[in-house]
Amino acid sequence: MVLSEFVGAIRRRWYLAVVGILLTGVLGWSASAFVAPSYTARGLVLMLPSKNAVGPGGNPFLGLGGLDLPARVVVAYYTSAPAQEAIAEVTPGAAVTVSMEESTRGPVIAIDVSADSEANAIEALNFVADSIPDTLGRLQDEVNARGNARLRSRPLALDETAAIDGSGPLRARIMAVVLGLAMTAVLVYAIDGIVLRRRLAREERAASLAAQDAAYDDEPDEDDRYDQDDRGDRGDDHVVQRLHG
Repeated sequence: MVLSEFVGAIRRRWYLAVVGILLTGVLGWSASAFVAPSYTARGLVLMLPSKNAVGPGGNPFLGLGGLDLPARVVVAYYTSAPAQEAIAEVTPGAAVTVSMEESTRGPVIAIDVSADSEANAIEALNFVADSIPDTLGRLQDEVNARGNARLRSRPLALDETAAIDGSGPLRARIMAVVLGLAMTAVLVYAIDGIVLRRRLAREERAASLAAQDAAYDDEPDEDDRYDQDDRGDRGDDHVVQRLHG
């Protein structure tokens, strides 16, 4: 599609473009109205060293080094199918992502939840945060960690209210507007092409008929041909008379 042709089509069929833009606005509003916003909540859980690593009267925050790997093992468990199924049973439809909080450069586990309601988002967040100590304990049982050698965890920060995420309706509105404008442009260009082709066909037919009429007018009619033949016969008789005279 040449840009000049497209601009010409819009100029010639501006009324169609106006109708398409109005319908696009209605489509965009409808898309945002039918797409509900989601609710997000976030929590942080800190891994703590064992009592043996801290020692009597020691500060556990000074012994966080080396806990990054155990924290990643816990995170890996929540990406498994059994963990996701357990979360889905508690809050169906909630999307939960458990990952390392890389900005802290420490053994901090981040829990990000997205749900269709605030209650479901907070419920899913609390469920995962409460399950981390049990998961950590079960994983240590599997490697026979006992007593004061066991790692611990504690909530660092948990949202008590969920935030509204309006990106879903916004994306739906943008997609609807882009789709509506694209369809308007294509339809205007196609209709303009059809109208121009029909107009050209009518002009060609009119020119062809005019040429046929002109050719018909140039041909002599029956009376003219009779007069010409009669004059020719008279001329021949005159020649014969002169020859005999």
